[in-house]
Amino acid sequence: MIELRQLHQLIAIAEFRSLRAAAEALEVQQSTLSRTVRAIEDELGAIVLDRRHSGVEFTEAGQAFLREAKSAIELLERAQRHARLAGRGETGSLTIGIQTSLGTGFLKDLLRRYATAHPKVQLSAVDGATREHVRLVAAGSLDIAFVTDCEIPSNCDYAQLWQEEVFVVTSKTHALSGVPAVSWSSMRHERVLVTVAAPGPEVEAFIRGVLAAEDDCAFKVDRIDATQEMLLDLVALNQGITLAVSSWQRPDDRELSYLPVNEPKNSVAFNAIWNRANGNPALRRLITAAHICAGRHRRGTSDWLSAQHSIGQDGMSGQQVTIPSKGSSRDG
Repeated sequence: MIELRQLHQLIAIAEFRSLRAAAEALEVQQSTLSRTVRAIEDELGAIVLDRRHSGVEFTEAGQAFLREAKSAIELLERAQRHARLAGRGETGSLTIGIQTSLGTGFLKDLLRRYATAHPKVQLSAVDGATREHVRLVAAGSLDIAFVTDCEIPSNCDYAQLWQEEVFVVTSKTHALSGVPAVSWSSMRHERVLVTVAAPGPEVEAFIRGVLAAEDDCAFKVDRIDATQEMLLDLVALNQGITLAVSSWQRPDDRELSYLPVNEPKNSVAFNAIWNRANGNPALRRLITAAHICAGRHRRGTSDWLSAQHSIGQDGMSGQQVTIPSKGSSRDG
């Protein structure tokens, strides 16, 4: 079999049209190049080089082989360049699970910075609920997901990155609209609208946590089979209220009031979760970028926290990520 080294030597002979000059340029013995030519001719079963007093000339067979050899080397070098870029995470693709709007906030800023720094990495976003995102990450169908509190599968790692304030959303004509801040008890007996699809399940889970901590709260939760945008339109028509984090706010919204909550439990933590076995270099660069955006520092050779595993409620080996108090950190 002809070796790549031999092809480079043959190309050098063609460039210098002399075995002696090519040997000097390659810093090898002239006899080495003579053996290379004989080895190639033996492999091809054809004469590739005519030796003359004035130098060397390639035969018709030699010229045909040389053309193809140059093309093959160019393809190989291009493949090596692309592989190096991909290996450094500078090219490739990332599939990202999200459950918040990309309109504002930490996640939008992170992805904008990453896309600017790595323009050859194609980003794809998948909208969905936390549980489904976690399942897809564990199965390897998503590279990474940014979710609220969840069960961490045993083959995944996570990092808590940022928190967002929770707002009570009402119409401008609602009785609560205009107050500087609300308490959970002030919402007693209100009809709270949530979407069937994401982020409705996450909002409802947050409400259940509030109900467990507040004895005098009694929210009526209605699941609406509509988009988040349509649900906000219903709130604007005074058909109920809802909860939203800061990144879900519609800019310049004149029909809705976003009321801060004057309670200890008034924020939601967001986590990045990824499969520990995922070797996508672009993913590792995104994880590092996420920690930098969050103001986190490297710990040894790892930018992320390995989950400490336990048995979850559904029997799946994993860890429950809980919402901490504002300003706290799981691994920082």
